[in-house]
Amino acid sequence: MVTDQRALPRSAIWLAAIWLAAIISMAVPGLLWWAPWSLMTSLLAALSGALLFTLPGLAVLRWLYPGPLLWFERLAYAASLSCAVIPFLLLVSEPIGWRWNSLAAWLVMIIFAVLALWPAPQIRRLARGQRRLIGWMAALLSVAVLAVRLFAVRDVPVGLFGDSYHHTVITQLLIDHGGLFRSWQPYAPAVTFTYHYGFHAMAAWWHWLAGMPATQAVILVGQVMNGLSAPLIYLLTARLTNSRLTGLWAAVVVGFLSLYPAYYVNWGRYTQLAGQTVLPAAAVAWMSLIDGALQPRRAWRTLVAPLALAMIASAGLAFTHYRVAILAICFVTAYTMAAIGQLWPVGWRWFGRLSGVGLLGALGAALLAWPWLWRVQQGQITRMAAQIVTTDVETRNPIALEIIGAAFQYGLFPLAAIGLASLLWQRKSGGLVLGLWAGLAWLAANPQLLGLTGQGLITAFAVLIGAYLVIAPAAGAGLLALMRLVALLARQTQRRMSAPMITIQIMVGLLVVGWGAQIQAKMVDPYYQLATPADLKAAAWIREHLPLDAAIFVNGFPAYGGYVYAGNDGGWWLTFLTGRRTNLLPMAVGFEATDPPNMLRLIAEQHQAIQRYPIGSAETAAELRAHGFRYLYDGPAANPPGEYLDPVQIDAAPFYELIYRQDGVSIWRIR
Repeated sequence: MVTDQRALPRSAIWLAAIWLAAIISMAVPGLLWWAPWSLMTSLLAALSGALLFTLPGLAVLRWLYPGPLLWFERLAYAASLSCAVIPFLLLVSEPIGWRWNSLAAWLVMIIFAVLALWPAPQIRRLARGQRRLIGWMAALLSVAVLAVRLFAVRDVPVGLFGDSYHHTVITQLLIDHGGLFRSWQPYAPAVTFTYHYGFHAMAAWWHWLAGMPATQAVILVGQVMNGLSAPLIYLLTARLTNSRLTGLWAAVVVGFLSLYPAYYVNWGRYTQLAGQTVLPAAAVAWMSLIDGALQPRRAWRTLVAPLALAMIASAGLAFTHYRVAILAICFVTAYTMAAIGQLWPVGWRWFGRLSGVGLLGALGAALLAWPWLWRVQQGQITRMAAQIVTTDVETRNPIALEIIGAAFQYGLFPLAAIGLASLLWQRKSGGLVLGLWAGLAWLAANPQLLGLTGQGLITAFAVLIGAYLVIAPAAGAGLLALMRLVALLARQTQRRMSAPMITIQIMVGLLVVGWGAQIQAKMVDPYYQLATPADLKAAAWIREHLPLDAAIFVNGFPAYGGYVYAGNDGGWWLTFLTGRRTNLLPMAVGFEATDPPNMLRLIAEQHQAIQRYPIGSAETAAELRAHGFRYLYDGPAANPPGEYLDPVQIDAAPFYELIYRQDGVSIWRIR
């Protein structure tokens, strides 16, 4: 074994890189061939994506966080912050009428590069050795996670399931308008835009930098954010537990063991993922601010930079996902409680100082987000939120046992329990923070447990699928505790990182990565793909053969208690893909004001009138004609199953004429 402390990290880095590549190539055949080829053929997209997810955050950190961080930790922090900074640019440009395009986007990236890199920042460097090794291990692991996530969607033409449709529409509208917009035309008769837009801003910005279509930008930004979960969980865990090794194991857990957030790709749950991408930046900023405020000898002026950083990250989170912002509030509350508990009894001077910076941080974030918050009240979101808060509805927030099981799949429950117990046994405040955070988040989702209303403001489902933010750090601590137990049995001390112990951890980590990579690479479930290649081919046929004013009736069903109607096959995408009117709108329109104001009710009445009788009946054909529809469309997908448009009935009825049938897609003209 190598014993020289300076030689050990370098040799271990090369050894880990070689073995990681070997393990990944065996676990995911074809990945190592696909990755370099994709990089070469999409060099501009790769370069612009790397700049987009780093330079804005690096520029902010350069001026507001000059403290010591590993180079990898600074990049991870910057990636999280970048997703908060970009939405700001769209918000501040709207009042002055600035419209974004490719040239403007590249000029701003150059400005960010100057702010981040020149003049050379005076940053205190951390010691080499073990920390250097951990930084490189985390970097290699993050690259592997990102590669597997992108490999999984290499053949996906458009985003999966229902949410991906409105995410793509919003991204395209941002591109078409060069920034924020109000009218959803030509895709929907909505006249406000109040939906959280941080994710879509990143997708639109990537389009301006690389020219990729909105359909691909949505998928790629979603998977990049999915891949960023590994370095960001590392960053959050290392900061919480004061242990980079714990952070490294937490990154292994979220990157290769945890079902979430990888499974989000099947739902198109990209906005919640975007919020959880910004959350670590907000959490770390607030931790630094709270720790500084609890140092009574620290001058107030030294808190200005961390205060500004907390404001920026918090406001960016408000643009990105409203419900995840509630989770962030729960985290800050938990961390504050733990910090006060450690110093108890806290004098009035300390408590007043902490309260003061907390109030300033909250007010500053609210002021930065105020233009957007003012805009939000013009739609339906505030009305719906007020109704939830003032109404006691027990059935609005069901808790599915399978969702709980999925959050703890692959042995994460015992690992998390061991890790949490280990942290508490070591009297590390991170264990207390994680426990309090989980408890507060659960109470926020289930206020009825405290006799309060507001159940559904943040759903139990949203909390459970985001629970990896707590589970991964705890499970990472559990894995490290088991590794230390092995070291103890091998008569190694817990504090001295010897070569055999490093080797054991690398080998165990590689085995976990190899096993998990097979699962992660197959995460995309075709069952959730509504728009298939056959639908895209049929859409091209429609653009060529059907008139622009053609109205097409597609499969739809009532969602969210009948408040909106959703599609269950590729017909839902036809308005976006062909420009032809259908009977369905993007679901996010349910949060907006429409013209006419009762549009959602009219659509529901329209569906009820048409679907009152079987599709093959004369009554249904008459209703279709009365509502202006001249064509029917049925795609090969069916999720959920039991579609209203039955090809057998339609073919047998004399009211319809088949004009297209290929690869499971059928189109009929209504006679």
